[in-house]
Amino acid sequence: MKYVIGIDGGGTKTIAVLADKEGTEVARAVAGASNPNIVTPAQLKQTLQIVLSDLKQSHLDAYQQVTALYAGVSGAGHPDAQQQIRTVLISLVPASMQVTVDHDALIALYAGTEGNPGIVQISGTGSITYAINETGKRQRVGGWGHFIGERGSGYRLGHEALKAVFAVHDQVGPPTLLYDIVRQQFQISHIPDMIPLIYQATNPKEEIATLAKTVFRAAEEADPIAQAIIDRNGAYIGQSVLQLAQQLFANHPKNQAIPVVLAGSIFKRFDLLEDAIRQVIDGHKPMLELTILEAAPVYGAVMAALNNREGDTSCD
Repeated sequence: MKYVIGIDGGGTKTIAVLADKEGTEVARAVAGASNPNIVTPAQLKQTLQIVLSDLKQSHLDAYQQVTALYAGVSGAGHPDAQQQIRTVLISLVPASMQVTVDHDALIALYAGTEGNPGIVQISGTGSITYAINETGKRQRVGGWGHFIGERGSGYRLGHEALKAVFAVHDQVGPPTLLYDIVRQQFQISHIPDMIPLIYQATNPKEEIATLAKTVFRAAEEADPIAQAIIDRNGAYIGQSVLQLAQQLFANHPKNQAIPVVLAGSIFKRFDLLEDAIRQVIDGHKPMLELTILEAAPVYGAVMAALNNREGDTSCD
């Protein structure tokens, strides 16, 4: 029996799964970060060495029969980063093992489509819309980092919440429930007390992204400012998805919907985002079918390894 390895490499942890030809997991390993923009080359190699060594120790016989390894790694959208990671992996595995490194958005897509083409919208702390069609052509919208915006992300929701709250404080904006909810979350009496808590945080981006839940909470209480924030970001998600659908799937059969996989923590409140997204995409061609990702992205890497999906990695 032949086996494959799928790797989901992130900025916090790296998950590796050894699976059989049916995609059934036989061993799993977890280690630290492997995003090449965050870790040093030495740390990258150490992390990958740990997960591969753990898989080998867990199931030596299966490991020795691995034919393909597919790694989806955050921060690996550029070919240079992909080659860096691939070089490390090749140095750690048998020469007979086919090694492919790709964007982590792709494995999230494959986890939702079982390895088939489609569109994935990732909205967590950050955001990106990514697609690959039947010919292997791919395109993206967003994912350029929070300094450029990352609309449709937890960071963007939190950032807009902060703007609304400080506008109330400065008496230049309309009242909003966000004002008191944000004070409660930060456990402060005065809004300006938030400044050192955010600017001196270990990770200000993550700190601001946590405020997304305050936006959802205020919207549940019918706050128009919070709902407007959600609607703007939901519309952006819809526009990004529709743009990629029309760019890459113009020749898609008209009677077949294109799968759109929604991944990331923001979609835990899909109930509050759905209307704004559908107002943009419904009624347009091609048809789009929204699905919340339930499987772990690492299984998308497994599916890609099973399908030997190397594809064109020229899009950064």
